[in-house]
Amino acid sequence: MSKTVLIIGGGTGGHISPGVAIYEKAMEMNNLNPVFLTGRRDLRFSSLKDIESTRLFVYNPPTMTKNPFKLPFFVLNFFRAVHAARRIIRRNSVAAVVGMGGYVSAPALMAAKMKKIPIFLCEQNTVPGKVTVRFEKFSEKIYGTFPETRNYLKPESVYECVGNPIRHSVSAKTGKTESKKAFHMEHCDRVILVIGGSQGALKLNELMFDLKKNYPEEFKGIGVIWSTGESTYDRFKEKCQNELEAGSIYLSPFLQNVGKAYSACDLAISRSGAGVMMELASGGIPSVLIPYPFAALDHQSKNADSFVNAGAAVKISDADATAAKAGPVIFDLLRNAKKLKEMSARARSVARTDAADVIVNQIDQFFKK
Repeated sequence: MSKTVLIIGGGTGGHISPGVAIYEKAMEMNNLNPVFLTGRRDLRFSSLKDIESTRLFVYNPPTMTKNPFKLPFFVLNFFRAVHAARRIIRRNSVAAVVGMGGYVSAPALMAAKMKKIPIFLCEQNTVPGKVTVRFEKFSEKIYGTFPETRNYLKPESVYECVGNPIRHSVSAKTGKTESKKAFHMEHCDRVILVIGGSQGALKLNELMFDLKKNYPEEFKGIGVIWSTGESTYDRFKEKCQNELEAGSIYLSPFLQNVGKAYSACDLAISRSGAGVMMELASGGIPSVLIPYPFAALDHQSKNADSFVNAGAAVKISDADATAAKAGPVIFDLLRNAKKLKEMSARARSVARTDAADVIVNQIDQFFKK
């Protein structure tokens, strides 16, 4: 008889995408029956379309708050979400839960703890988030992306560095020529990918626009696949049309086929969320990482350091992410084929493409004990 595993993820694409990867792998197992729980506001994320509608559940977990006036409402809504999660767990005879981190996971993990259901945690970043820290002592296992995370957990925590699970649509490889054609870049000598995460990054958008505007000669023969995020897409589309010289730009609010974008590019300019970093590593893509400066416990900066130390990336601070300061670094890399090749090899050396397999197989073995 198959065991139902509830995967909980939401808040950002960085919590949802690896959860979907675990769901996809669990669907291949005869002994596991995966279902997915997310926040109602997270239904906008396109990766959730890969989950069968009958296996996708939603609830309303409240966003964390430090405002003392909002705290009573937070507590009330938190326990409403716990009650909703308990109902979902009961109706689906859930045998284990997998928390992907973030505030969306917290009420459902609390419900699992109250019902004494085994908990498994996935931590994407170098510095574990509050949900991982809060529930680590109740978990059977914590699966992480970076070895350094071990240093932030209790000695008794069962931690294993397995990498970050990657969806089938991202890991599927296509040829470079075919991939460049998908973005009308087959004539370009080099292709840059600009990707700010699931919701885009204003700073990266401003940097890319200023680079294109101030260095038109340097961009001859260089194509740009540019994911702006939905909130600023219309703004930068208009700016590009009105203020830039003609050039090879594929502008989109988000990338439907991010796997082909990875295959097409020679260099990525990105924030340093763990999810996108491990996707870049799996594709052997050299990167310029610009950490989000307000990430909790500065975890994006620490994530970036791990790739810099491996030789897979160059790190530029958010403050230095200007055309004048970042431009020379980016163009020097694009002109140095040997350096790009070395960085590509280094990126592949830190990639872990079997994370979903490891996690799902271990959960399957847990039930067979």
